[in-house]
Amino acid sequence: MDETYSNRQKSILKKLEQSGEISIQLLADSLAVSTMTIHRDLNRLESAGLVVKKHGSVALSANRAAPDSNTCAMCGRAVNDRTAFTLNLTNGEQLRACCAHCGLMLQQKIEDVWQSFTTDFLHGHVVSTPQAVFLIENELTICCAPSVLTFGNRKDAERFQKGFGGKIAGMEETIEYLHGMMHAKKMA
Repeated sequence: MDETYSNRQKSILKKLEQSGEISIQLLADSLAVSTMTIHRDLNRLESAGLVVKKHGSVALSANRAAPDSNTCAMCGRAVNDRTAFTLNLTNGEQLRACCAHCGLMLQQKIEDVWQSFTTDFLHGHVVSTPQAVFLIENELTICCAPSVLTFGNRKDAERFQKGFGGKIAGMEETIEYLHGMMHAKKMA
């Protein structure tokens, strides 16, 4: 298992591999932590597709894959260096996502994100997410849909926009767009 998971989260997974399903209270008691701490750990493991939370208990996900730094912590796809998104957590852990779409959604889901970085789609250099320029509603789908492409500067984004359409946005507007798309998908 990858070092991006805490020892406690690894212990939870080991206990689940032994028992299949376990109560949240029993996990908290056996690991000497609060149930809220267990819930936070389980939320992280659930977002990575490793476990399924049930009312009062948790079980291993039927379609789980072993997490590693080359697997998206949001959707489970392989992380491509051209579209990689990295989240650094306050506890020193690091999560990777396959693209800006998954990275921004994961960033909203996890409370203890210290900083995040995305990859410039054209040049491949790392960009601080709040400073990045995003191209949404474009005609090109590289990874997850709806596609979100990242650029280090507005000029590159505008040039790319001429060929593939879309709308140039900042981080907050892109997050709002993704939430709106997810909400519209649920309503359909």
